[in-house]
Amino acid sequence: MNLSCRTQAAHLKLDKIIATKLILPSLLTGLFVTCEASYAYSTSSITNNITRNNLIAQNRGSCEQFLSALAIRETGQQTPPYDIENALGFIGKYQFGETLLIELGYYQVENPYNGGGNGVDKNYWRGTWKGKNEINSREEFMQNKNGVQETAIKEAFSLNSNRISQILQSNGRSIEQFIGQELQGAKITQSGILAAAHLRGETGVTNLLLKNEVSNDEFGTSILDYLKEFADYESCI
Repeated sequence: MNLSCRTQAAHLKLDKIIATKLILPSLLTGLFVTCEASYAYSTSSITNNITRNNLIAQNRGSCEQFLSALAIRETGQQTPPYDIENALGFIGKYQFGETLLIELGYYQVENPYNGGGNGVDKNYWRGTWKGKNEINSREEFMQNKNGVQETAIKEAFSLNSNRISQILQSNGRSIEQFIGQELQGAKITQSGILAAAHLRGETGVTNLLLKNEVSNDEFGTSILDYLKEFADYESCI
């Protein structure tokens, strides 16, 4: 049930309440609700300095609110545009890279950027677009033609979720065994895992869960930050 941040105490007819030691304290406790504003810090541009809170409230929001918070974090913009590109060539509202769009079937290139390990220092987008969802160019993708970026982020969530489950299963574990636990101060939730996988991939998530191995992205953002900041949203899958 959604609670208003304004107390309804004035509307309670306390003369009709049997104020026992058990009932009254519990009623009064329920009258106070804390509201917190949520902001995000840019991982994609060091010129942006958007204030962010820890975002630790439970039942934080819907799938749409989850995506909005993720886009703010990814772009560093409070109103994230679809046509944004960062210094490493990640594009769009959710900062897609070549490797992810290859895996999702939108794009192909012989030697994509994968964090610099293959000698490629950024996403250059010199490959070919495959026409999935009628997207035939980088420009069309950045224009969000046919709502492609909103479709693609949900496809990415499903892809990463399936891969994480497969890796855990091959190690005799399941995601359900981790949900609700705390890891180095971060509560493990489905939405947090999906956000963390968008930052560090399925391998980054499974290495964290299975080996307690913490990784950072190219801008120094810890995978634990995403687990914490995006906990307890609806997961969109």
